[in-house]
Amino acid sequence: MEAYRILTEINRKMVFAEEISATEKTEIVTILLNGICSKEDILNYKRRMRVNAETDCIYPGYFIPPYNGGRKLRLVQGYLPKTNILYANHYELEILRLLVLFAPENKTVQEMVDASSQRLKNTCFGNSCTQGECFATGICVLRFLSAARPDDVEWIDRLVDPLGEAFLTFGGGQAAVQKGIPLSYLLMAFTDINHQKIRDFICQKKAWLLDLLRRGWITGKLSNGKISEGDTYNLMGKYIIRNALGTLPKYEDVSKYRIYINPDDERCYCDIS
Repeated sequence: MEAYRILTEINRKMVFAEEISATEKTEIVTILLNGICSKEDILNYKRRMRVNAETDCIYPGYFIPPYNGGRKLRLVQGYLPKTNILYANHYELEILRLLVLFAPENKTVQEMVDASSQRLKNTCFGNSCTQGECFATGICVLRFLSAARPDDVEWIDRLVDPLGEAFLTFGGGQAAVQKGIPLSYLLMAFTDINHQKIRDFICQKKAWLLDLLRRGWITGKLSNGKISEGDTYNLMGKYIIRNALGTLPKYEDVSKYRIYINPDDERCYCDIS
């Protein structure tokens, strides 16, 4: 569970633009590298997934998600995955992404990145599959590529094009998940990549995203005393949307647009204009 805790905490810090010290990065790299699963553990996991353990490329080759009593853990931005394909690949690719960002010259990291890139090229979700949660798994691949293979424009485009077209059809409500795609996770990926095509997608949805930012989203208990675990990620979702808009002209200085929780209704808002 330690690696999962690191994933959620470091991604939270990145979204909130909090400092991550060099010492912290070194400690994270050490913990993550020490958490590489044995070949036997990987093979056993793939057998449980009922695939050919020797030839499978769908599931991870280095990091398998924690058992957690048989219950899936949420993605780094709060979405609860339904399939093991999304769950397992999110876990491994988010770990590899941090390792690339914090230790790009490490030989073990480079070897894992090369092998994982080859694995992903042989998967449907690594090549713009739009079926079920394979579509959302493509976001994991996109985030991995933005760190590990940012110059592979052709591969990135294969993922960006269908995700962007789906994004343009989003609308209505908070839109936490539409067409099987977690909005905030997609925007995290889009924000990572300096790509004019992505800027155009975000620009076309600017008015809708601004409306989502201004709305009050639940962060505390409802009037009946209940609270959804997913609602606790709403504050992070506001920052993610604000950061995505910050890639557009006029909104580059996103820090001046305050995100806050109103003590009267315990909802989060943004004072963006």
